[in-house]
Amino acid sequence: MKALDVLAEFGATGRVGLLHPGAGLRDVVAAYGLPWGIGRIDRRSRWPYLYSYGDVEFVVCRCRIITSVMVQTWRGTVELPNDARAGEVVALPTRLTFAQVADALAATDCDWEPLKPIEGQCGLRTLPQRVDFTFVTDDGPDPVLHGAGTWAHEHDCMPAAAADAAFADDFPPEQAD
Repeated sequence: MKALDVLAEFGATGRVGLLHPGAGLRDVVAAYGLPWGIGRIDRRSRWPYLYSYGDVEFVVCRCRIITSVMVQTWRGTVELPNDARAGEVVALPTRLTFAQVADALAATDCDWEPLKPIEGQCGLRTLPQRVDFTFVTDDGPDPVLHGAGTWAHEHDCMPAAAADAAFADDFPPEQAD
């Protein structure tokens, strides 16, 4: 497994293994084990909640549906969920340039468009998946990948009372503050 291949597949499909917007948290946990709970998105509300498997972070709404997926690559390595061993991650080197990512996306027949550059960064968005790749431009002559992520998945979320009834076991086991 190579990080560039995983990220090109992410751009083309919106998926990192089983993690993708619209996936059910129970299915993901059954395959990968319990994720690491990073914390609430909003201090006043328990949901949505941010989880991760290594450097793959994902947001889950109260109906336990994944709404977005982000891959952090700025550390120089990326830890991805291990499909072969639940609860483990695989660490891969990831100092990838804009040209490498664009070429890898082209190899998967994934269309993309450039994003409007801002000070210190540039980016691209894959089509039709809408995975954004962000590159830093002040780290040498070639822009270097900083991270990639999906847009928020829109869905009809169940009311809070229905979610409480459907997930009476408080799955996953984080505690309400």
